[in-house]
Amino acid sequence: MKRLALALLALAAVAGATLPTPASAIPRLKKCDIGANKPFRCGQIKVPAVRGVPSLGKQKIGFAVRPRGDLSKPSLGAIVFIEGGPGYAATNFDSITPMGAVFAPFLRRHELIAIDQRGTGLSSPLLCGELQRGRVSQQKALAACGRKLGPTYQGYTTAESAADVEAVRRAIGLPKSRMILYGDSYGTYLGQSYAARYGKGLKALILSSAYPGNDPYWRTLYPAALNAVRLACKRFPECSGSALGRFKLTLKRAGVKSGFTRNILSYLVGDAASYAPNGYRNLNTAVSAYLRGRPGGLRQLTDPGGPGSGPVRYFSEGMYAAVVCNDYPVAWDRMSPVPERRGQFDRNVAAFRPSNLFDPIPKATWMRAPASDIDACINWPAPTARMQPPIPAGREMPGRLRTLVLAGEFDSITSVKEARQVNRRFPRGRLYVVPNRGHVSELYYPFKSRATGRIRHFVKNLD
Repeated sequence: MKRLALALLALAAVAGATLPTPASAIPRLKKCDIGANKPFRCGQIKVPAVRGVPSLGKQKIGFAVRPRGDLSKPSLGAIVFIEGGPGYAATNFDSITPMGAVFAPFLRRHELIAIDQRGTGLSSPLLCGELQRGRVSQQKALAACGRKLGPTYQGYTTAESAADVEAVRRAIGLPKSRMILYGDSYGTYLGQSYAARYGKGLKALILSSAYPGNDPYWRTLYPAALNAVRLACKRFPECSGSALGRFKLTLKRAGVKSGFTRNILSYLVGDAASYAPNGYRNLNTAVSAYLRGRPGGLRQLTDPGGPGSGPVRYFSEGMYAAVVCNDYPVAWDRMSPVPERRGQFDRNVAAFRPSNLFDPIPKATWMRAPASDIDACINWPAPTARMQPPIPAGREMPGRLRTLVLAGEFDSITSVKEARQVNRRFPRGRLYVVPNRGHVSELYYPFKSRATGRIRHFVKNLD
């Protein structure tokens, strides 16, 4: 009874003065160690694995609550955190700890709640062994993951995760008027889905490194990465001349279809470089050395390392694949049989314009490179009528929802152009381009990135 009393007290603090649901329906909370600096209490609810199909069973959704620091005064609401990937857990220590740092000025009067999306962290992490270990081709691993999931693959969608966030909110009795929702990277797509479906009355929305979900070719990312190469050279005195010229010459010398070039491209538009500016600064240094006959630095910098993605509790490759293949736009007809999709993809690649967008890389090479991942989902099961898109067709975002969209100037995972597209969806959206930083810089550099100050300014002025 003591544990239940503590749980009810904590949840009542989140909800405000009263709890709108019966005590028997409130999820229990218990102390948990998620590696954060402050104590959290964890709980869970059960939701349908696929809404509308009871025969497919239930899905656990886990979450963690950090009580506000000053319990002598009423709560001013909760900051709710959803992570990116898809596949990362919001309760990972290196996600929730910097979240606490970013929002530190508000945590005396606000609760901090991390919700793990289905298939991640505390929410029954999805293990597709072949994908997680990375020892077979991605096409084979994806096909094996789809077979393992069976009909439950329908449940790994952004729309289902948005419904899960709403289910947690209802279960703990958090009024929307007291809820500030923060999402980063893929979490911004989930945040948009939540806003479109349930956002009326939501206090505020913060989208960091925003993804619009509208282009199967990721056509803004390679130009964004090249621009980052150019800017990184311009802003460091040891670099001069044409950084882009040197980079493109390096790709030609390495062979535009070689494995080495594939590694360079993966670095260019991947995690390693986009936590800038040093990622692109280091690339410029290594490229210059390569052209002077010293290739070791560039090979070491862009070496992808061994296969595999580590513990599934930290990152689920299966969750990533399922959501991306169910929800992200593709360059073929999802309803076509798998053998026909390859021909559709080839024809769409041939018709792609401008044909020199990825110069000096041939467009067909880029479209099939691991760096782009454009054809990765070609073997994935077709959608069913029960599966809903992330943002319903024709649905507008709430007109009164105060929204902050952030984009890193050096970000080549979600580009500034993409953030501008997302910002235009929100009538009260405000865009901030974070100078000299890359992807979700406030979580990697909470004490140095200007994004932190802009987020704090936004939250402070909500009231």
